[in-house]
Amino acid sequence: QDQHNYMHAMKVCGGIRKTGPWVVSLSGIISPPVSLNTFFLDRQCNLSIFNEKTGLIISGANSKHQPELATFTEVIGHDSIHMPVSSRLDMDERSDRLAIAYNTYFAILEVPKPSEKQIKFHFTTTYKWGDATSGMTLQLVLKPGDTLETGSGKKITPGTDKVELDDKDLGGVLKHNGWILHFPPGMHLSWPVYTYNPYKGKAENDLVHAIATLSIPLKPENQEFPFTLETD
Repeated sequence: QDQHNYMHAMKVCGGIRKTGPWVVSLSGIISPPVSLNTFFLDRQCNLSIFNEKTGLIISGANSKHQPELATFTEVIGHDSIHMPVSSRLDMDERSDRLAIAYNTYFAILEVPKPSEKQIKFHFTTTYKWGDATSGMTLQLVLKPGDTLETGSGKKITPGTDKVELDDKDLGGVLKHNGWILHFPPGMHLSWPVYTYNPYKGKAENDLVHAIATLSIPLKPENQEFPFTLETD
């Protein structure tokens, strides 16, 4: 792990790659939900991005009883699905590619090899069939007390106050803690969102454990979602 560059793919559908200052983890590991044991978390998140200068930026932490934090969700009638039904991971020298399937659509996450100061990743969703209310969400790690600036010029300081920013407020850009994230239109940011603590068996209430969610509803059609993450 101290090497400048390395890659490791697990026998199951999960892998990690370090390229200079960047560490990217991809997971399509499938396991059934376990409701009675608080320490068996739902494997519902697919992407984690870390930079050695800024720390964790996008969290791939799993949770329990919090489908709203899953990378992908679909609600069919009264059934809420937030873990894939099948998956596949391909890693090579140029890019890593994770494919995950749900009942009404499947998604592909592709992460090309990053440069020293920039990493790009790209989601593609392909509609299959059926009616569902679906969405995509990324967990952003924000530092309480540090300024968050949006593409529209709006500035906030993450604290205990509830923050809801729509597409117009966001302007397709977020700047925070030495990183800049460019993302497609139509997204919505919520802060603070408290994550699950298995030792308590419920969500945290300490701001230091809060994250922000950057989410967008999915349409019953094929869609593309390009992202660019830079260090300042």
